[in-house]
Amino acid sequence: MSIKSLYASTKATFHELTEPNDFKTSTWMAFGATLLFLSQSCFSSRIINLIPILYLVGCVIKMGIDTLHLHTRSYTNMRRGWWTATLPNADASSDNKRGSDEGGVVAFLLGARINHPLGKLTPGAKEIGDIFQEMWTEAETNRVKWGYLGRTATLVDYSDSERTPTFWLSYWKDLKGLQAFSENTIHRLGVKNYIANKYPYMGIMHETFYAPKGCWETIYANFPPWGFGQAQVVEEGADGTIKLENTLIPNRKHSTMFRRMGRENYDGA
Repeated sequence: MSIKSLYASTKATFHELTEPNDFKTSTWMAFGATLLFLSQSCFSSRIINLIPILYLVGCVIKMGIDTLHLHTRSYTNMRRGWWTATLPNADASSDNKRGSDEGGVVAFLLGARINHPLGKLTPGAKEIGDIFQEMWTEAETNRVKWGYLGRTATLVDYSDSERTPTFWLSYWKDLKGLQAFSENTIHRLGVKNYIANKYPYMGIMHETFYAPKGCWETIYANFPPWGFGQAQVVEEGADGTIKLENTLIPNRKHSTMFRRMGRENYDGA
């Protein structure tokens, strides 16, 4: 195994073992104080004092450079202007108008919480984390069959005082595709193990929302592609090739929430 492949394998296995949100600020400060105490036996006080000063100077220099080169070398993932997301196969002249079964969107929110002081070191946490990752990989593989459109990166709820829950918001073309996702081999294995109490310290939740055509819209202003704005739809080309189409398009001037839904105004339906 090459060094590059070994690094990739190690990163894939352990990159989420410890993240900033895994510990409280006071805990991280305690880690820092302990490291400072231990370093005193290895380095002189001058070196120890110089390290945080150099770090802060480096941060200030980086901030200055990023400010001078704003949007050219920093914050480059932002989409300037106003954008909206729509399904590429929708009628371009009518945007998201109703009257068809096509064009609806399913939003599926999946959440997990480790109910144990050890966090990701809790027995079973690593295994169920791998199952989550394999489920999303399988969704990517079956985009055409399941109508999978994409998902957000891991979302974190910092309002929980005991343990930080994590969430994934995914988007689907229809409920049938989402149901097929729930019946795949990996998901069924996870459910079977969970019901058998193999992961007694893991809390899991999900919420499902379906918005028919003409009942959803999006807007993004000076914002990086996110959520449904970074979703991708599988389209078949004239030559039979399969390609991914982005959902994000420039927003029409003077558009409103109802116009982006395909409605001129609110009709109560």
